[in-house]
Amino acid sequence: MTTTPERREGSRARASEEIRFDTSGSTGAARRWFRLPHQMEREVRLIGESLVGPVDHVVNYAPPQHLFGALFGQWLPRMAQVRVHQAWSSPYEPLPVTPGERVLVVCIPMAWDLLRRGWSTLERAGSVIALHSSAAPPPAARDLVRRAAPLLRAHEILGSTETGGIAHRPLVPGEAEGRWCAFPDVSFVHDAEASVGRARELVVSGPRLARPESRTCPPAYWATGDLVEFTGPRAFRLVGRSNSLLKVNGVKVHLARVNERLSARLPQAECVVLPVSDAPLTGEGYMIFWSDRGRGTGVTDIREALREFPSPARIVQLADLPRTATGKPDRKALLAAL
Repeated sequence: MTTTPERREGSRARASEEIRFDTSGSTGAARRWFRLPHQMEREVRLIGESLVGPVDHVVNYAPPQHLFGALFGQWLPRMAQVRVHQAWSSPYEPLPVTPGERVLVVCIPMAWDLLRRGWSTLERAGSVIALHSSAAPPPAARDLVRRAAPLLRAHEILGSTETGGIAHRPLVPGEAEGRWCAFPDVSFVHDAEASVGRARELVVSGPRLARPESRTCPPAYWATGDLVEFTGPRAFRLVGRSNSLLKVNGVKVHLARVNERLSARLPQAECVVLPVSDAPLTGEGYMIFWSDRGRGTGVTDIREALREFPSPARIVQLADLPRTATGKPDRKALLAAL
């Protein structure tokens, strides 16, 4: 097809509107992605209406160069015309909360300990709702939700730079394995009803997929790399990553389930589970990096929590677990600590 000058001008105008996001490369190759304003607005409206509701003030701990921080720390306050405090740039400053106002807190893992320490300020609010994304919530998140309910409600969002938000679930104290409910504009490439009860890779399509730098338009679908078990037509449980299913001495091990077990049994500790491809005795295996910040957890507690799983090849204690800017475990830094 011949491209006319008008069509070329339209493509340039469309490209000039795009918002760029870069994946960090902490868990794969660094890449560049682009979104259009209408995609950003659609996601803010979708999640704002279904999970957040009216707010007067946004407290944002997510850096806005990442999609989660841009959506709810920039686009939502602008669209709702409410004030925003960019706590990611000054996380230790007191929160400027006005008594009675409805507050949205945009959370990444490091935010929860700060919120817990500064909760006396947030208690002035009329309501507090927290959105959490980018990594598993730390123990401080469930502890604060338990202590601060019903003033505080919290939701986890499952998504990525490539897909935007895919699904959500309430952040409930003591529950690490709740099912995810898909947002209404997300479609599954695999038939969810036919897949109930067996693990499948989560492949999604929808109007909010980002455009990779190598293409002129978004892909028709995106394979997330997550393994899920569908529990209904719009709901699923995370089983693990497609590259994190191991066989240790012939026994299948989903690393996500190891993580879930540690979170449920040792909520006072922070643990990261990574695969090992060359374990000397078992071939494949996994290692655990952990920190309890002086709360009394020991290696024996970790082994006891995992007694139904093949033993980890290595358990490494660190004073603090290194994380990326969005709070995800920094795998390169963890491995460098060995």
